[in-house]
Amino acid sequence: MTVDVGAISVVLNEGADGEGPLSGATFVVKENIDVAGHVSTNGHPQWATTHSPARANAAVVDRLLGAGARLVGKAQMDEMAYSLMGANPHYGAPINPAAPDRHPGGSSSGSAVAVAAGLVSFSIGTDTAGSCRAPAAFCGVFGFRSSHGAITMDGVVPLAPSLDVIGWFARDLDRMAKVGDALLPPAADDRGFEDAVLLGDAFQGVETAFAAGAAPAVDMLKSGPWREARLGDEFFKTTLAHFRNLQACEAWASHGAWIAAQHPTFGKGVEERFAIASKVTAEQKKAALAYRDAERARIDALLGDAGFLVMPTVPFRAPLLTESEEQLDAKRYQMMRLFLIASYFGLPQISLPLPTSEAPVALSFVGRRGADRQLIALAQRFCGRLKK
Repeated sequence: MTVDVGAISVVLNEGADGEGPLSGATFVVKENIDVAGHVSTNGHPQWATTHSPARANAAVVDRLLGAGARLVGKAQMDEMAYSLMGANPHYGAPINPAAPDRHPGGSSSGSAVAVAAGLVSFSIGTDTAGSCRAPAAFCGVFGFRSSHGAITMDGVVPLAPSLDVIGWFARDLDRMAKVGDALLPPAADDRGFEDAVLLGDAFQGVETAFAAGAAPAVDMLKSGPWREARLGDEFFKTTLAHFRNLQACEAWASHGAWIAAQHPTFGKGVEERFAIASKVTAEQKKAALAYRDAERARIDALLGDAGFLVMPTVPFRAPLLTESEEQLDAKRYQMMRLFLIASYFGLPQISLPLPTSEAPVALSFVGRRGADRQLIALAQRFCGRLKK
């Protein structure tokens, strides 16, 4: 294995090539996922020096080893899993194999890059507010965020537990499905997806390259049952405010005591986010949870019995490495508006890379909570038709 793209933090060789649906497959896990005998750095060297090696594998690691896969490394990540671009001031940024002059996306940066570079068959990350979806879109690979609670987070360093989930990356959907078979519980119901619900708000102001790359896929979706829906600017403004309060409050509950005791040095963006998080109140979190409960019915009604949301994973190509902090902040805001729907309401989402001669662009499907297997099957059918 080569580490030229900077994706791998620790090289491992765990698990024998045995029997199972993932026999012969190799994978890496994000640095916030425990591997017995190794410290989970959580993307920060001071975290690494103040925490002991894991006594056991995270549950997700054991499930994959039990399915016959071989663990070959741990992957770099944004510090504390609290960013979306893939830059880490302590360990550097992995190189985006699909666009070396652009950000790889984060916080599961190394996991996506390892797959995009062909270093492994698949990889595991975590997703709180887009941390698998952003790097999947930027690096041109398939990426999946599972339903909240579908896969145990035992042995994973938390950020915001009511939002944190396991996600994964692969270069093809058959592999995505096999990983899902190993990790996901049986489907809660047998309903599939039939109606494409194009979220009009999400397509407003998309980059020209995205619009061109997405046109064939959108046209094909419109050849079957489909409808357009809008949630409105007020929904996104209010929901994003509550979502950020919930994430921040839980992030401070997870790490505030360690930060207060250790006074770690963070990169500018992460430092600012934790400073804000330290001031979010329990009342603001309570309001965010109440608002989520009230709006969940609206999202459920939008999906109906057989609908799935269609939206850009991100509305632009990966930002250039030379873009300013102000430009990156504006793009983070655009991404968060889209990522919050699955994150806040606990829904599964799959990111599908689209054919393009330029830097990658990606379309996403979002399904009802617990319909993870059906969503992957939908993506398999759709991409099979798109290739014809």
